Amino acid sequence: MTLQRQLLILLSALLLVLLVGILALTINNSRHYFQQQLHTHAQDTATSLSLSLQSGLGGNDMALVDSMVDAIFDRGYYRDITIRGVEGDLVLSRHMDPPPHRVPVWFVNWLSLRPLPGVAEITHDWKIIGKLRVLSDTDGAYRELWTGARQAFSLFMAVGFVSWLILLVTLRKLFRPLSDLEQLALAICQKDFSTQQPLPKTRELRRVVQAMNRMTKQLKILFDEQVAQIEQVRNQAYVDSVSGLGNGRFFNAQLQARMHSPEEPFVGGLARMQVKGMLSFNERVGREAGNRLLKKVGKIWQKAMADVEGSCVARVSGARFAALLPHIEMDVAELIVEQALNDIRALEEVCQGGSGLGIYGGMSFCQVGEDARLMEAQADIALHKAQNTKGGKFEFFDEEVHGDPLSPKLAKVDNWEQFLTNVIDRKDVEFHYQPVLSCVDQSVMHYEALARVRVDGELLNAGIFIPLVERFDLEEAFDKVTVSELIKRLATQTVEQRVPIAINLSSHSIRNEAFVDWLIGRVTASSSIAPYLIFEVPELTVRTAHGKLKRLAEGLKAVGAKLSIDHFGTTNSSFGYLSGLPLYSIKVDHSYIRDIQDNLDHQFFVQSLVRIAHSRNILLTAEMVEQQVQWDLLRSFQLDGAQGYYLGEPRSPDLAA
Repeated sequence: MTLQRQLLILLSALLLVLLVGILALTINNSRHYFQQQLHTHAQDTATSLSLSLQSGLGGNDMALVDSMVDAIFDRGYYRDITIRGVEGDLVLSRHMDPPPHRVPVWFVNWLSLRPLPGVAEITHDWKIIGKLRVLSDTDGAYRELWTGARQAFSLFMAVGFVSWLILLVTLRKLFRPLSDLEQLALAICQKDFSTQQPLPKTRELRRVVQAMNRMTKQLKILFDEQVAQIEQVRNQAYVDSVSGLGNGRFFNAQLQARMHSPEEPFVGGLARMQVKGMLSFNERVGREAGNRLLKKVGKIWQKAMADVEGSCVARVSGARFAALLPHIEMDVAELIVEQALNDIRALEEVCQGGSGLGIYGGMSFCQVGEDARLMEAQADIALHKAQNTKGGKFEFFDEEVHGDPLSPKLAKVDNWEQFLTNVIDRKDVEFHYQPVLSCVDQSVMHYEALARVRVDGELLNAGIFIPLVERFDLEEAFDKVTVSELIKRLATQTVEQRVPIAINLSSHSIRNEAFVDWLIGRVTASSSIAPYLIFEVPELTVRTAHGKLKRLAEGLKAVGAKLSIDHFGTTNSSFGYLSGLPLYSIKVDHSYIRDIQDNLDHQFFVQSLVRIAHSRNILLTAEMVEQQVQWDLLRSFQLDGAQGYYLGEPRSPDLAA
């Protein structure tokens, strides 16, 4: 029980006792007052009547005595009038039985008025000739007491209710700072270092809040310094200090990881660009001017590729730049790269006479079913050809022999857009499930659902058909089918059979406000299933749709579902966004895992992530663990979980069916 509730009960009990005591005291005082009044009334009547009866009783005129007593008694204010002689013999008596009570019997029994009778001696010629006894009727007194008691009770109830409301409001106001302090402490546990404002007016609470605010600020400074230090070391390892882009080490890690991904084989283009003549340019104008030029070139190169979702740009060495452009058509890639080259050529330092600078580009493509490892060499050949061909500025590698790079050669489908539309309409999506194992005890934390599409009896991985889904703007519809089907399959299971399922969502879908509303509503409508749902979104989404992603994370958390960041570390983004999103987990991109056993920089990056994630109560997992040495290393780094073909291949039958 909360302290506020305990105080409320205690003070309410004290208030009730006080009001009941005052009410009882008031009624009791009224009882004594009426009882005294009845006695006084009877005594006054007895005294007055005894004087009037002197002549009648002394003259033995009983008719006069009867008439005088009846005149008094018939007024109805008396219960009993009795006259006795000197010897105690009864001379005259008038008695009235009590009428039916007009008040509750319990009230009469509780008060029980017992007024004393009025007694007077009757004298004649200085001799006592009789005694008169008068007893007042109590019925009227009971009625007055009952009316007064009801009025007093109503008044006390009103006063008590108003007092209780005032007490309740006052306690809530006084304890609100304590509740805010509790929320502040919980926020600190989540590494949300917001301070409490405004300060409470109560001096003691104000001091406590001020102390908590000072502690929060100090913790924020310490945490920010830790994050800044980790980011600084990461930038030294993976970011080019001149252009601000990823360096050659970062690009090669991304390139190799995407080329060797069994679930997401790379499909798209690799562009290389070189600013030729930089050595002579630096000698003429100085290295500082050359660095400024490279920075401008890097910004143009990055801006040109920004619209390609999942792109990776870098300054790989000297005056050479590169870009990975996944899931893109050849003609679109040609326009993007040529526009970037033209914008670079338009720079003042490049286009001015005598600069001696040349801008050259080369590109290779990899389509579904081809060996992506050849793409790097082919891009270098295309760049070399552009540099050595008279008038050459930009070259594709064997562009005539390439068809549509996104169209799978493995499946004979004439119209992929119509085929995928039919798959979505029929909800003809299959799922394989890959386990995510705990690094602590190797138990299954959850399964990741990997979509499959069957064509001519052959199952196609998501990495093969998802690029086409994106080309035809079917991501949102496909994600809706995936979510709905998995929820439906989980709903058919008993609670004991259900296991948590991770569902991949595209960045394009999250950028759509209507999809976010639909997803929150769909999960809310399946509240019993929600705790078993984990939604994974690529890290790119944080940069392109942070506001919508935060609303989605909060909406999912409210019903028990979870949000995870996939491919963490591919964008060189600041870690700061982790404090603003209620995340369940983050998954380290496989580019940091592929050679982690031999790469100290990758080891440092992952270990740093462990500290940051755990300090925010966020789970950290790794993907594409393919060797025992990687698994052992990740466990020693105290990651929470990992997945990969070494730990468990995607498999069927459907775990959710």
